[in-house]
Parts: sequence; structure tokens; C-alpha cells
Amino acid sequence: LGRVDKYGVDGFISYAPVKSLAFYLFGSVLESEIKDDLQLTPTTYAPTAGKRESGAATYSYGGTVRGMLGPVELGVTAKRTGPRYLFDTNLPLVIGGVTQFPAKTPAYWLVNADARFSLADFGLEKTHLQFNVYNLFDKLYFGGFDGSLTQSTSAPFIQIGAPRTISGTLV
Repeated sequence: LGRVDKYGVDGFISYAPVKSLAFYLFGSVLESEIKDDLQLTPTTYAPTAGKRESGAATYSYGGTVRGMLGPVELGVTAKRTGPRYLFDTNLPLVIGGVTQFPAKTPAYWLVNADARFSLADFGLEKTHLQFNVYNLFDKLYFGGFDGSLTQSTSAPFIQIGAPRTISGTLV
């Protein structure tokens, strides 16, 4: 793509009003600007100057709540991921003169939960049983894609995000 100016800000705040309860807030903003049109052939250029790189979310933010009650620790995290351009030209996917997909993927929320049970009361001081639920509400979202330079006669490869996944671990 040639020269691309990128910059952003990440932030994180945590607060624990009591030892057994904690709140976390986080967020990121990412900017990028492609400086020049990209030469495809000796006479053809892709209109990328002034556009944003494809595949990178414009923002993300969310929070976590963690609590402890005796041998049990519970946590819930919610994260919002902003829209992402499909192409470096920032144009929609058009095939045969018909818009097949807008220029950006939609923003989405993901919620994850976890529960950890200490087995110290059973004589296993450094052992715990943990359960995790990823994508708690089974949200359909675009997990990743091969952000590409320009539209072609077919859609880009898009990976659908993981469905609700439950796992358990003995540590």
C-alpha cells in the first residue's frame, strides 16, 4: 500500500470497591490513512489515497465484572468491536452492478463468561476447576477476513466468528 499513517489510543481503567469485586473498562481507537493511490498496472491505479486500511476495526470498547464469593470466582466480559472495511478502497462489494455487501462489516458485541472453583477446601491448595463460555449469546459475527485491495468478481474470504463455545479445565 505504500505509506500508511497509523495511530491510535488504548485505555484501561480498573476499580475494586471491595476486595471481592472488581470492575474493568477498556477501549481502543485506531486511525489509518493510506497516503497514495496504488498502481496496479502501468496505467491503472486503485483509488486508495486518503482511505482507511481494510480489516482493522475503527474502535473497540467494553468491560469486565469479576467477583469472588468464598471458593468461587465469577467473571463476565462484554466487548464491542467497531466496523471494518472490506477493501482498501473503502468501497462496497459490487458484482454485476449490484451491491452484494456494504463497504464495512457491522459492529458487534461479544459476551464471555467464566467461573472458577478453588479446590483448596479439598486439600488441593493450588488446584481449581474452571469453566469458560465464549460468545455466551451465540452471536453471529465476522471474525476475520482477508481485507484486500480492491473488489473482484467474487466476495473476499470471510471467517465467521466462533459460535458459543463451552470449555472446562482442571488446573
